[in-house]
Amino acid sequence: MATLTEFTPSLSALKRSLTHVYHIAYAPAIKKAYLFHWGCNLKCKGCLCHKEINCMALEENLDVVFRDPRLRPPQTPAGSLSFDELITILEKVELAEVAFEGQEASLDPTLPEICRYLKGRNARVVLHTNGVAKADTANIDEVIVSLKAVTPRIYQEYTGLSNSFVLENFKRYHDSSVLLKAESVFIPGYIGFDETEKIARFISSVDKSIPYRIDAYFESGDNPWRAPEPAEMKEAVGIAKQHLANVYSTQQTKRELTKADLLYEVIRLY
Repeated sequence: MATLTEFTPSLSALKRSLTHVYHIAYAPAIKKAYLFHWGCNLKCKGCLCHKEINCMALEENLDVVFRDPRLRPPQTPAGSLSFDELITILEKVELAEVAFEGQEASLDPTLPEICRYLKGRNARVVLHTNGVAKADTANIDEVIVSLKAVTPRIYQEYTGLSNSFVLENFKRYHDSSVLLKAESVFIPGYIGFDETEKIARFISSVDKSIPYRIDAYFESGDNPWRAPEPAEMKEAVGIAKQHLANVYSTQQTKRELTKADLLYEVIRLY
């Protein structure tokens, strides 16, 4: 196994450096860790963090989808881990894969060193990103870009920022050595059938084989939108499949989940 001294000439400074990681979840059955980051360069109206900032697969959060967001004030983490604290926690578990989740991991100044450490552990590294900033992919295996919208007006209204960097960075990720995937959130009447097709067309213009996941919107933040019906999600997938080879969707329809409903148990490491 690689050691920390191989990663940087300034080991003591690195160990003291604060990461943006505030929460770590772990699935023992598949040896996968989920690192949740705080801080973002977008202000998405339907961001999950308006409702819950910790892993949705934890037992205490299995009701997240159907919670009324107006009954719970916005949350912020108490603090973040230092690089040394993060590594100390991860050293206690076996790692086959690690996913960067939460808000925007590409803003974490320690991200390259975290990835380098993980590759030293022979772990597969997956970055979830909004694509506004282009991360160093030297030690990243897979990048999943959230394409909020491709229509400039809708993107700016929803996020507060232009999407020109996102679309260019999506192409740059495709030209790198990583496995690239795309995702978006389906919001009926807003980011609906027309916009979903535009997203699919954009992805197709880069590469028809890029996998595309369409997530069903659920109530988060103070918004007027409703969750889509299963038939609408099926139709959205069918529309996207006219342009792409690999399209699928996610939607929780069961109101009361238990651990038995999960593919594998997820526990909190921090």
